Amino acid sequence: MKIACIGGAHIDRHGVLKGPPVAATSNPGNVTATFGGVARNVAENLARLGCRVSMISRVGDDDAGRAVVAHLASLGIDTSMISAAPQPTASYTAILDPEGELVIGLADMDLYDEIAPPLLDAARLRAHDLCFADTNLPAGTLSWLAGQAAMAVDAVSIPKSRKLRGLLSKIRILFATQVQAAEIAQCLPFANALEASRALHGLGACSGVVTAGAAGIAVWTGGDARAMDILPACPKDVTGAGDALIAGTLFGVASGLELADAARLGLAAAAITVESPASVAENLSVELLHARLAANRA
Repeated sequence: MKIACIGGAHIDRHGVLKGPPVAATSNPGNVTATFGGVARNVAENLARLGCRVSMISRVGDDDAGRAVVAHLASLGIDTSMISAAPQPTASYTAILDPEGELVIGLADMDLYDEIAPPLLDAARLRAHDLCFADTNLPAGTLSWLAGQAAMAVDAVSIPKSRKLRGLLSKIRILFATQVQAAEIAQCLPFANALEASRALHGLGACSGVVTAGAAGIAVWTGGDARAMDILPACPKDVTGAGDALIAGTLFGVASGLELADAARLGLAAAAITVESPASVAENLSVELLHARLAANRA
């Protein structure tokens, strides 16, 4: 299966605090910079799992943008549909507590508003078996994409998840957190991921995965919804765990698995990733995914 990943491809900066966060003052910590973006992270994970991947995005005509494209190309990812703009490359800055949990994130992503249908090649997109998009894209572009190819979508954040209202029935596989699901549904917080998944199905989403952090996930296909526990892990940095779950799940779907079985591979990818200091685990492989699942069954 050939998969196109459409959306964010930029620089991630991770600041890890040395102690509990204190508001309205300077907090000691350490900062690192890596490649990031939901679609980019999913693309890299898929490439490390041996999939044929194309990346569609927009970067700045600057050193950061050229570095993002060069790194993707070094992984064997087709970057020919990444365009350059005079603006700086987008970025995401995450501040994490000493346990690796997100305190606050700052997204400088206005550049992605330029990814409009005229910049996209419909014929080349339709040459892929599946398209994955993140909601860094404009709402109009997401709607256009939904009419071009089988599409999986990640809601990304609470504000960006609102773009998916009215599109749920056109999405093949929806990925969202429990709180993003409540925002899409325009309702009070759900009690758990299973309740959220049933609500999204009721709104027209035919299948998908709802994540709820340490509380696990819920997977649904049609009216069949089930809850799953996360796999045991010793987290170093949770950044990228959701992207790894998406990639592992899409890899499973590409391998012919039903969504629930594919999501188990996603859970294994997430567990491997949170134990890595990077947003994408460099040791991720098909063999490691299956080994992690086998170890969990033992």
